[in-house]
Amino acid sequence: MKCSFCEQSLVCNSCRAPFKPRAADTHLAVFQPEMHIVCPECREVLVCKACGYVYGEVESDERAAE
Repeated sequence: MKCSFCEQSLVCNSCRAPFKPRAADTHLAVFQPEMHIVCPECREVLVCKACGYVYGEVESDERAAE
């Protein structure tokens, strides 16, 4: 699957696994910029390894830790 922002292969920045959505709803959510998507492999917020596009917001408790 390609990143909806940079058109490169969508690979999770956290675990380096190619993004392969397990449900049709998740596949469609990639094209909705306001949708929160997690990597099905590592369960982290999906971030494109190629361009850094974040597919959703980082949780507020994670922001506080930064």
